[in-house]
Amino acid sequence: MSEVSRSDRSATRLELKAWLAANVERHSVAVSVATILVAWLAGVGGALGSQVDSWGWPLFGLSIGLALVAGALEALNAWAKKRSDEAQRGAAAQLGMAVKDGLRPVAELIAQMPQAGKVEREHLLGMVALQATSGLYLLFAQIPGVRAVVYRLDEAGDRLEQIAYYGRGDTPGTFERHPGGRPDPAFEALADNRTRVVHDVLTEPTEHGTDHGYRTYAAVPVVTRDVPHGMLTVDAPQPHSFTATDVAVAEFTAELLAVAFAEAARDR
Repeated sequence: MSEVSRSDRSATRLELKAWLAANVERHSVAVSVATILVAWLAGVGGALGSQVDSWGWPLFGLSIGLALVAGALEALNAWAKKRSDEAQRGAAAQLGMAVKDGLRPVAELIAQMPQAGKVEREHLLGMVALQATSGLYLLFAQIPGVRAVVYRLDEAGDRLEQIAYYGRGDTPGTFERHPGGRPDPAFEALADNRTRVVHDVLTEPTEHGTDHGYRTYAAVPVVTRDVPHGMLTVDAPQPHSFTATDVAVAEFTAELLAVAFAEAARDR
């Protein structure tokens, strides 16, 4: 047998095990109920077998068989939970490595900023922003049309202007504070220092994302010690594209960006 066919069969077995484990885990309550029911039937069969002589051996055999089935069901449930836990740990480890690799250049650039002069720090900030967006694009590459953008808040606090973006080709626009105190989701999120996640802009009357080519986004404030510096956004054309894990990765990236912005803002 060739090495290719062996590897194919091995991969197929692993896929079958993963499918079985996922389905048993999904229906773990039903399996547990079935285990209890079968165990109860086994007990009833044993009790009847001891009381009815003519049915003694058949019912005794049935109770033994049902007891074995109950044990097998319980073992299957335990195996599925173990496989599920292993899969979750493996996925978490892979995500950790991916985030580390994707954002390492950002951390390396930030490490250069404390020793740099004012002009060089400003230049490094632009490089940090570009590396952050490209790193997020790679981490979210499975999302069709994804784009990451870093915005900087102007001195007046009325405009968020993009300084770097990576992903979908259309250039991001500028956020300007609405006149007359009208509701402004971007600036409200920045003022409250809270992440805003919109799974579908069509369900939000104050949103106009479809005008700019996206249906879903997460906007993460870039803030240090209550001082707002800007915003990190990730968006995509398809609604409900971002998971809670994706948002957590974006929030971690925004924390790195906050350090870079604070360094760039230093007077010396």
